[in-house]
Amino acid sequence: MEKTVCKPTIGILGAKGSVQLPWVCIPTHYANQSYVEAISKNGGTPLLLPPVSDETIWLQMCSLCDGFLFPGGEDVDPRIYNQEPLPPLGAVNIKTDRFWQWVYQYAKKNSLPVLGICRGLQLINAASGGTLYQDISMMPGNHQLHAQKLDRSYLMHQIHIESGSTLEKILKTNTIQTNTMHHQCVDKPGKGFKIAAQTNDNVIEALESEDGKTLLVQWHPEELTETEPRMNLLFRHLINLAKKQY
Repeated sequence: MEKTVCKPTIGILGAKGSVQLPWVCIPTHYANQSYVEAISKNGGTPLLLPPVSDETIWLQMCSLCDGFLFPGGEDVDPRIYNQEPLPPLGAVNIKTDRFWQWVYQYAKKNSLPVLGICRGLQLINAASGGTLYQDISMMPGNHQLHAQKLDRSYLMHQIHIESGSTLEKILKTNTIQTNTMHHQCVDKPGKGFKIAAQTNDNVIEALESEDGKTLLVQWHPEELTETEPRMNLLFRHLINLAKKQY
């Protein structure tokens, strides 16, 4: 019998949704298929973590994980960063936000690696004392398109990566084309984070923690593993860090 190779378990933060059948609407917990596939193809074992409020349950779920992926999704409730809701704000769910906060605090306390994507970047930044623009239109200056109307795998704009950053070391470049699907963005980076990439209009496209354990990107690399194969390196980086937990 061949020896089974143990792959690090990556907890993918879930969200609440629903499936509409012809006769009933069923509440669900979900994560997009592309996140699961990106973890699987790059050497990890994906594990969906549904948002729950029972501390005993979420702690037990977290204990099964060697690292975490915080995916995209709905807007972050502005209460997380001490603001009142403004007209451009989209759908929010404070219970999901709180669950994601708890999991990030667990990861940080236990020095576990984290990759945050789009909403994941925004939530972790807000949970770390940073703030967000509830809509890019509220950010000073003129802005390019950040919510593309094309396929999610389409390379829409260029980002500029900070020299010497962890992101530069992973992707081995100072510029790269990405997709873009967001209307909120970072205002002030949270405590312990530094800017790793921006677009020409100064929208923050990546943050990374000073301890190197957390990398946050505003675009969706899980949708670009074929059109821009270097995006696989982001998931491999997470999984390689997770292997060190053994």
